[in-house]
This record gives sequence, C-alpha cells and structure tokens, in this order.
Amino acid sequence: MNKSTLIKSLFVLLLSLNIHAVYSQSSNVPYDPEYYHLIDRYEIKQKDFGNIYTNIKPYSRKDIAAFVENFDSTYQGTLSESDKYQLSYLALDNWEHMSDTAIADVKKPFLKYFYRSKIDLVNVHEKDFDVHINPVVLFSAGDDNLNSSRPFVNQRGVVVRGSIAGKVGFYMQASDNQERLPFYGQQYSQTHNGTFPRQQWYKNDAGKADYFNAQGYVTFQLLKDYIGAEFGHGRNFMGNGYRSLFLSDFANDYTYLKFNTRVWHLEYTNLYAQMIADNVNPGRALPKKFMTMHHLGWNITKNLNIGLFEQTIFSRTDSLGNNNFDLAYLNPIIFYRSLEHGLGDVDNVQIGFDAKYNIWGKIQLYTQIMIDDLSVANLGKGFYGNKFAYQFGAKYIDAFGLSNLDLQGEVNVVDPYTYAHKDPQGVSATRNGQLYANQGHYYQELAHPNGANFYELIGILRYRPHFLPKLSFTGKAMWREQGMNEVDANGNTVTNYGSNIFLDYNTAPGSPDSFDNSLLQGTKVSTIYIDATLTYSPFHNIFVDLRGTYRNLSSDDTKYTQSENYLGAAVRWNIGQRLYDF
Repeated sequence: MNKSTLIKSLFVLLLSLNIHAVYSQSSNVPYDPEYYHLIDRYEIKQKDFGNIYTNIKPYSRKDIAAFVENFDSTYQGTLSESDKYQLSYLALDNWEHMSDTAIADVKKPFLKYFYRSKIDLVNVHEKDFDVHINPVVLFSAGDDNLNSSRPFVNQRGVVVRGSIAGKVGFYMQASDNQERLPFYGQQYSQTHNGTFPRQQWYKNDAGKADYFNAQGYVTFQLLKDYIGAEFGHGRNFMGNGYRSLFLSDFANDYTYLKFNTRVWHLEYTNLYAQMIADNVNPGRALPKKFMTMHHLGWNITKNLNIGLFEQTIFSRTDSLGNNNFDLAYLNPIIFYRSLEHGLGDVDNVQIGFDAKYNIWGKIQLYTQIMIDDLSVANLGKGFYGNKFAYQFGAKYIDAFGLSNLDLQGEVNVVDPYTYAHKDPQGVSATRNGQLYANQGHYYQELAHPNGANFYELIGILRYRPHFLPKLSFTGKAMWREQGMNEVDANGNTVTNYGSNIFLDYNTAPGSPDSFDNSLLQGTKVSTIYIDATLTYSPFHNIFVDLRGTYRNLSSDDTKYTQSENYLGAAVRWNIGQRLYDF
C-alpha cells in the first residue's frame, strides 16, 4: 500500500466513525517548556490532576481553559500576585474556551477589524466559526566567542487557529527564517550529515541558514469527549521531564495521525507517523520510514499516574526502493512486541513505563524507564543487546517557602547502543549508508538529542517576583558524562562504542557476541551547560529576553575539548524561546 492509498484509507476510517456525535473542538498550545511549567505548577499546587493528562503533549486549549477555571474556583483569594497574573495569562491566552469570553473584549477595536480582542490581531468568534490570526516574530542577536560571525535569528510569520461549527479544530503556523547557530550548534550539523537542528531542508549561505517552516493539523472528536483525532504535520512530546526518553520535540516536524481515547481514569494514545530515514539523497525523494506508538495512562488516584509505552520504527522497502506502511501496525491495541516477532523480528521496538506522583501540594516525582532490547540470559554480562534508558526527576514549587520559586532536578541515563538498530542484510534496507529503523528522523534524534551512552544531571530554577509578575528568571545547569566513539581526523567512526544512534549496532566490537560493555565506554567527554535567561513581558505574548550561556567540553582527546560563551538578547511575539540546550 503506497502513501496515497494509506492516507485515503485512514480518512475513510475516520469518516466511518460517529462523526455526528462531535462536540466542542479546539487547537493545541504549541509545546514550550516555560508555558507548560505553569500548568505543572498549578496541578501540583491543587493536588489533583484535574482534566489534563500530562504524559502526552501538546495539550488542547479547551483542556487548559477548563483546568484554569477549575483551579481558580478552588483557590480563590489564596494566591500570590504572581500566581494571579499567571492564571490570568493562561485564561486570556485561551479565552475562546472560557465560560466568560468577555475577559478578552475591547471597547474600541483598531480600525474596526483589528484587535477586537486583547490578544488577537484578527479574530472572528461566532457560533459556527472561530478563527484567530496573529503574527509570529522572533528577532535575536548575540556574541559567541567561538563564532567568527555573530549568531542571530530572524523569524517572521503568521499563526492561524480556530474551529468550524465547534466540530473541527485547525492550526497553521508558517514562517520565513534566517539564522546563524552558536558554534556548538554548527558542530551538531557537521556531525549529523549537515542537518539543521529541529529543521529540515535549508539553504546554507556562508554559515547562515535560510529556511521556510510550516506546521499544521486538524482535530476533531469522534465520540463525544471520549475519542479525539488529530492529523497534521508537527511534533509531539511524551513525558513529564525536561527531557523525554520516549519521544521529544527535538527533531524536525513529521506527518502524523493521532488518536486519543479517554474513559474512566484512563487515557490511551495511538500515534502513527511517517519519518525520513536520511536527509541526503540528491535527485530522488528522501527515503521514508514509519513509526507507530501506543501509550496507556492510568490515574490510579487524583495525584498518582502510571503509564505503559511502546513504539515500533520500521520500513518495508520493495525491489523498486519504495517504502510501504505495514498494515499490521494499524492494530490499535497495545503490545506490539509479539506482533513484531510474527513479522520477522526486523523492526525496532521499545517498551517503557512512566509514573508521576504529586505530594503535599509542593512536590512532583516522575520517572521514565525504557527497554530497547532485553536478553535475560545475558543480564549482568555487559551484553550489547541489553539496552535501557532511565529518567528520575522531581519538581518542587514555592521552594523553601518562597512564593514562585520553583526548582526541578532530573537524572537521565542511557546505555550504549540504545535507540540504534541493525541492518538485517537488506530486509530493512539502507540507502547512502543510513539505517531505516533507528530512533531518528531526518538524521536528528527523536528522543534525547545527545544520542546514547551517557548520564546527565539537570537542575532548573524558575522565579517570578510577586512585586513584578511580568518579570521572570530561568536558570539551567546541566552536567553530562558521555562515552564517545573513536573517530579519525576526518570525523569518521573507527570504533563504535554506542554513542551514535545512526550506526548499525552490529558494528560494536566483538558483535554479534559483544560482551563487557559498560556505560561511558569509549572516549569520555564531560559537558557543562549553564544558561540564565531574564524575561520581561510588557504585553500579552510579547517577550524580551536577555540570555547568557556557558558551555564547556573537557576530555583527554583534544578533538572533544571546547569552551564557549554566548551573550544575547531577543524579542519574541507569539512564539516560545529558541532553545539548543544539548
């Protein structure tokens, strides 16, 4: 089945369901760690998950509005000025789904049609049609001690969101961009086939990238408030940590179809996506691969959630080099491992567990545990086929009794060769030397941006003073130890120690019986990343950032030794920060 036939079949499936029972629909809020921290904060404070399942991001605007209304009624009169400001910000940002939409009204629109609401350049809010049109602007500039030319971002675009008859939601963001990365971002491109972090094709002009970016999707409910669907081009994030060891938003956008089912205390998510196996294929269409993912979350109590996760990445390449979706993976029921065995055991399957526990109205504990491959008979022997990833973290709000001082600590550990896969002698095929079944897209990591064979410590401090709630400070400190592959003077891998997920794991020393492997094997590299950002918001969704970043790499191998400083400023309008914290 080719892609066109598959898409038609999926739409027939959607239309065959109970479309007549469609209820109020909305777009999502694009995932941004600082925005989503606000929701985490108030979920912890009220000791109740409310109506939002935080394992799957982004959230719908409708859910955020309902969450804010419920919280506000519970804690009326007991909040700090900063909390009141932040809750008002969330309410106004999602005003079309609030019970009192008058919060966004203005008495005198600009030129009658512009700024009819407090936050939208143009909007129509009628019974059967709701649309919001806003500019997207990001200008940043700074100085980098390792760059011969200064890093900058120049992004201009538009974002459109809304709904039709309360039944179909839609979202579109398009922007034109020119950007020069910090020096370490340029190094990432050099070691990843020239790809630009988080983006697809770009034109390189003397170190300056010029590219166009577009995201969009449609959403609709298939069964009242129980089953929802979303089809589009964008990203998803899975987890409660700053990093995700399942699926992050680091890689380039991809085409996906997502179903979300909520019943009782359960949320079940099905994600089907088309990925790009390689980013270089002159004169031909880029080779494709596919991903299917399931996640089942259960709110055992109002403050304890556990979840099960599974993911399969695969490709079916015929004799003509065409990639086809395997219909067996349309199966919506969890536990793909037995299915994958029945298909020949050639695909890349991961399973995992996650949990979140809110206690005392102050603290959230969270974890992710992912199993990439498991050989029980070889446990404890350093077998390269036993590949695990772990995350443990905690969030502490109003830390030490200081209002609006929020702390977060996180540990991530990823074993060698995790997320990589094998080349089963052409069954899953390679082209230009790139494997199809690794957990990457467009030569960018789909989970942690640093690949594998490392441990990482992250500390985050966020503070918003009560006397000036429009001002906020975010400080991040990251320490990472990683075992890097041995490379020659041209950067080509000599010995695969398991850090690069895009290499065949059967190239490990001694494979297929590679034992005595250990975390951090290879060339040991230590990375310190410190970032401090001061943000002021004079008007809704307009931000001014001042940022300082220090990044230091140390190793016995001088190829991995580097110290970098960056100072910069940015002005943003209707868009989150541009982050390259890897």
